[in-house]
Amino acid sequence: MTKAKTLLPDQSSFHRADLFSIPGVMRASDLHPVRGIGNSPEQWKETITSAVYSRITIEKMEEHPYNTDYAAKDVYQKLLKKAPADREWAVLFRMFAAFYTFSALAERFDETKLTPDTAERAGYDILFYLADEVFDAVKMTGGAIPFAFEPYIDLLKGDTGRLLSFPFELFPAARLDLYRLLWDSLFTKMDWRRAELQRTAPGTGSSTVQTAAHMHQLYLLGEMDKFVETAAAGPIDVFLYFLHWLQDARRSDRFIPVLRAAASLAGEGILLIQDDYSRRLFVRQLIRLMDEDDLAGRAPALVKEFYTALLPFSYVSLSYFLIGRGDYAEWVDLQLLMDAELPDLDQAGLKTAIKEAPEETLPLLHHGISVLIAGRNRNAYRQAVKFIKRMRTMYKKLKRTDEFERWLNWLADDTKRLRAFQEECKKGGLLHD
Repeated sequence: MTKAKTLLPDQSSFHRADLFSIPGVMRASDLHPVRGIGNSPEQWKETITSAVYSRITIEKMEEHPYNTDYAAKDVYQKLLKKAPADREWAVLFRMFAAFYTFSALAERFDETKLTPDTAERAGYDILFYLADEVFDAVKMTGGAIPFAFEPYIDLLKGDTGRLLSFPFELFPAARLDLYRLLWDSLFTKMDWRRAELQRTAPGTGSSTVQTAAHMHQLYLLGEMDKFVETAAAGPIDVFLYFLHWLQDARRSDRFIPVLRAAASLAGEGILLIQDDYSRRLFVRQLIRLMDEDDLAGRAPALVKEFYTALLPFSYVSLSYFLIGRGDYAEWVDLQLLMDAELPDLDQAGLKTAIKEAPEETLPLLHHGISVLIAGRNRNAYRQAVKFIKRMRTMYKKLKRTDEFERWLNWLADDTKRLRAFQEECKKGGLLHD
């Protein structure tokens, strides 16, 4: 903790003129009061929340919900004009202004009679904008908190709990993002985090966002076994908040426990996302955070479990993972499960599987060929003939030519009414007049 900028050294050998020439030393009159915002953290909070409540009324929000974004930004920008002249105090005030504008606005939305969808659309952008403003202000502090800032930081720290415990219904993701960024970067003392861990302990009636806040404290304290246990016992929708932890834990020893916790929730959790496009996008974001080369050596079973839980949206990743590890039997099972088409697989592992594990791959070719024939068009028939010829070579290498011939005879008889297919078989040298 650095010394307060408002503290003056009590040394009679200094002249006051010299004192005020020292960078960072200020007269009390330069800070208290400042442009009508008062001289205490409580007065700052009151100034900010009053500005939001007086300008953004519930009636206006209900009548013109999509104007709320512009009104809130206008209030916020006007509040910033009240900031102290000193840079460090101005940064602190910016943090206050963004945080309490966010908090007051979220509370206002919950008090309206807007439908959840309308409220989300009207408030999503402005709340994340304000959260970004808080984050930028925190970065500008450089991690140093002067002694004189402590009452202000204590008030912020206490009110982060209000983001979770106040009976808000809307914007859980935005509220949790703001909570986590503050505890990641500003409230860094371990005793603060241990106290917050106790305060957020899940109990009867705990919301998902409260459980996620408790898990975040476990994560910050490095209690990863308890993190995994809490996730497994918690509500399924906590899975939707894992991107932050996976991003933060990349290339650290916390990544595998976080991934294990995510895998325990993934199968049901991904279904909570409303549409397939959004699910695929979310899964893509998750997978991009994984260093598969590293994890394949350290925790291959966990990677497979995670990808399997996210099917069908992780199909491509799981397919390449299995073929890369030489798990050909499982790779074939996956293709059969997904009803994959042989032409698509030709450039996605089929050639390797045929070469390395022909016997395990034969059921996949039989299934794929029957699908192509069922397509009932000339191009599909040509594709089927190509794979039948490849399968003939496989049976020959396995010294099971008789078995192939019996199957081909059966196929010729079964498809005798498909003249176009028969023609393609004759062109390919499979059948003869």
